[in-house]
Amino acid sequence: MKFAWKIFFISFVIIILSFGVGGFLLINSVFTTSLNNKIQSVCDSNAYITSSLYAVVQNTSQIDNNEAYLRFTISNFSEQVNHNTSNTTVNIDSVDGNNFYDKDSFIANLQNNNRGHVIIDNGNKKYIQAVSKIILSIGDNLPYEELYYVESIADITDIYQSRDSYCRTYQIILIGVALFASILLVIFSHFITKPLVRLSEVSKEIAEGNFSKRAQTHKGAIKTKEIAELSYNFNTMAQYVEDYVEQLERAAQSRDDFVADFTHELKTPLTSVIGYADMLRSYQLDDAQRRECADFIYKEGKRLESLSLNLLNLIVLKNDEINLVSVKSDTIISETGNSVLFLLKKYNIQLTTDFEHATISAEPSLLKTLLYNLIDNACKASEKGQTIRLTGRIKDGKYLFSVIDNGTGIPQSELKKITEPFYMVDKSRARSMGGAGLGLALCNEIAKLHGSMLNIDSVYNKGTTVSFTTELCGSEEVLDCE
Repeated sequence: MKFAWKIFFISFVIIILSFGVGGFLLINSVFTTSLNNKIQSVCDSNAYITSSLYAVVQNTSQIDNNEAYLRFTISNFSEQVNHNTSNTTVNIDSVDGNNFYDKDSFIANLQNNNRGHVIIDNGNKKYIQAVSKIILSIGDNLPYEELYYVESIADITDIYQSRDSYCRTYQIILIGVALFASILLVIFSHFITKPLVRLSEVSKEIAEGNFSKRAQTHKGAIKTKEIAELSYNFNTMAQYVEDYVEQLERAAQSRDDFVADFTHELKTPLTSVIGYADMLRSYQLDDAQRRECADFIYKEGKRLESLSLNLLNLIVLKNDEINLVSVKSDTIISETGNSVLFLLKKYNIQLTTDFEHATISAEPSLLKTLLYNLIDNACKASEKGQTIRLTGRIKDGKYLFSVIDNGTGIPQSELKKITEPFYMVDKSRARSMGGAGLGLALCNEIAKLHGSMLNIDSVYNKGTTVSFTTELCGSEEVLDCE
């Protein structure tokens, strides 16, 4: 069952039950009050008639204490009372001469000089019967006593008829209220669930792949604070799903690009190896030609070896954890300078170092690999005879390493992509120098393992500065490295 119909039925039942029960309780209260007032009136009237009868009999006994005269007096008193009361019938007689409605049960249990009443259902009529049981006596020396009953009977059928009439009228009113309430509840339930229906439609569109769809979050006359908050939270969830899907799509695209680039990088040296190997196999070559072919095969083989090792290192670094130890900054920079002497000689580049002495937290071999690769890239980007600077500074509680060159630089549009695997700004220049686009990707992963990232600041045709940080130990400590 839809939520709107649940709201309708539950609200309808509550309204009808509350209105119906409340109305009938009110009618019954009015009926009970009217009936009690009538009973009280009849009983008070009966008490007054009884008191008056005592007084009349007392006066009669002073005039004549004859039994016959007593009966005549009582009969005459009864006629006068009935003549003066239009809505109540009064009977005064002994038990043998009285016509009671309920002689056996009600009158038999009535005590002398007591009064009682009962409601009598006589077919289509209803009466209230009030009876006083009294003993009347006349005479002083030898008094004559006789048991009498003073009976007052009032027709109360109109009270019951009024109640029934009120009930029938209220039933008609209740039916009208039910119809009117049902119309209002249908409209109300529709409007109150409309934002939820829209939210359901939005969720359906998102489930079908439209991740940019959003629910309205502004409050209206019908939309409550809770629904507005639900819409806002739903949009937050949808935004998270959209971002996550975009991340997955980018990851899938990066994977596809990685595979494509890796295949392309393998294809070029393999083609050269196969081609030169075929020449050695198929043709008669002199010593110089065979040496040249063998040299090409060796270089392409070394390139494949470097590519596979770098790729393996990249995969391992992304899934590895390192053990950081305390190490002197001058030791790292000195050993890195010694390891790049071959590169500097190969590219005819000068290296200068400028650093502050400090104790840092690092993995020495990885940190030297990072600096080596950065210097290698700087050499490839520089012209012969230029100078590369390796600096180390304490800055903002960390130790900042920087490799600075005055080479070709990197265009601003390429800076965000430069650390992606196999990405090369100048592919022909990189390949001619044996590069495969994995160096900066490796460097960035090593920097991440040290709690940092590569910061690349470059101006095209002017030079590049690549920086990263490590934690400090010792006298400048920010992190306890021991």
